Amino acid sequence: MKTFRILSLLFLLIIAQLKTSAQFASAEIGVDGLTCSACTRSVEMSIRKLSFVDSVSMNLEHTEGKIIFKKGAKVDIEKIAKAVEDAGFSLRSLSAEIIIDDLKTSNDFCWDYQNNLYHFVKMPENTELKGPVKLKFIGDEFMSNKEFKTWKMYCTSMCNSGTPANAPHSKNYYVSLL
Repeated sequence: MKTFRILSLLFLLIIAQLKTSAQFASAEIGVDGLTCSACTRSVEMSIRKLSFVDSVSMNLEHTEGKIIFKKGAKVDIEKIAKAVEDAGFSLRSLSAEIIIDDLKTSNDFCWDYQNNLYHFVKMPENTELKGPVKLKFIGDEFMSNKEFKTWKMYCTSMCNSGTPANAPHSKNYYVSLL
């Protein structure tokens, strides 16, 4: 019985090693409608309330912000978009830096990370992601309607490699490299 337990434990450790390790480090947002310091403060305070956020700095002149995430925290990208909306504004863009150990991707590749599905679009074949990688989030909640119209055609296909798109996930995101 002990041998079975040890072998089971070793098997689980090997499987755990096969999963790609990653961690979101930061995000950059473009916010439409910021006209004064009170506006930027409102967005900043709304984002600071998120449990996974370490710090936020807003730039009124460029109507954008930088968010630093807590190390080891599970980041919820949709909550960032919701926090901006709750402050009374809309996102023009959202990108995030993620530190990836090693991941081989291609167009329409799907990657399961923290029970969320990341569907890579407009990707060159056999792209290796290693180290800090900037992901552009694609969707009407993450970018202006005008920009989303240019991306919408890429957000309808099914994943052709990696994790199946129909597998159960908390959230599904379309992403591309910046």
